[in-house]
Amino acid sequence: MIGIITLNPSVDRRYMIDNFSSDFVHRCEDYSFTAGGKGLNVARVANQLKEKAICLGFLGGFSGKFIENKLNELDINNQFTWIEEETRTCLSLIAKDENQVEVLEKGPTIGEEEIISFKTEFKKLLDKVDLIVASGSLPKGIKKDFYNELIMLANEKSVKFIFDASGETLVEGIKAKPYLIKPNREELETITKKKIETIDDIINASRELMSLGAKNVAVSLGSKGMLFVSKNDIYKVKVPKITAVNAVGSGDSTVAGFATGISRNYELIKTLKLANACGVSNTLEKETGVINEEKINDIMDSISIEKLF
Repeated sequence: MIGIITLNPSVDRRYMIDNFSSDFVHRCEDYSFTAGGKGLNVARVANQLKEKAICLGFLGGFSGKFIENKLNELDINNQFTWIEEETRTCLSLIAKDENQVEVLEKGPTIGEEEIISFKTEFKKLLDKVDLIVASGSLPKGIKKDFYNELIMLANEKSVKFIFDASGETLVEGIKAKPYLIKPNREELETITKKKIETIDDIINASRELMSLGAKNVAVSLGSKGMLFVSKNDIYKVKVPKITAVNAVGSGDSTVAGFATGISRNYELIKTLKLANACGVSNTLEKETGVINEEKINDIMDSISIEKLF
């Protein structure tokens, strides 16, 4: 079973409107409310792959109850720590010309007692799962090295840890030796402070992150696929050309594929194909964090993998 950590979830509200006009009442018939957050996207895709998962994190207020209900509707197990403040809401207004405006609430501040309660639940979780996924930003009240402690606790229990974060949070977390990280090219440049232009640049930057503690590095190349760097092997993954419908959530879907493959002890090549197939499938769907599980095998067959070293 997979444990999925989402510390800063949100209710994502999306409204489709004709155009952006001031001093005008927009009446909207095309809208959706979803349980948002990178970890929850991972959970939904893992659920579609028929992989058991349990979600942990912080929820509060009516928004928190909405997220809990949505996960329960999908039969996704969840044991969130309830907090006094309200879970955030993220609002997207999307016009027909595809211009959009996003309004992101600052979100709750997590109290010390709430942090202690979460850590207690996390330690219990480590006895139930063989893999942890932690995705997304940290809410206020949580120190930037918070993930370090979670990764070290998982390592003590020999539970593999997939860590998908960015910025200082990623830099700090790498020090605790996560099993897998999934940066993109821009994040590599930020961390290494070097320009990344070639495959060799990506390999060298990935090895630099491994020297800091990461055990495996999967670098997204967008529509060109992925570069996977481990201690002994380097693989280049090439995905089929597609017409993307919605690329948002494809990285989270890829993480779900990795988590599922690792949890099921798939060989590395099969895991790489599953992970990338999930990412591709998500880009073909209108909804975020959704795949077409019936077509996953066909997409996997269309993915080629080249061993570089």
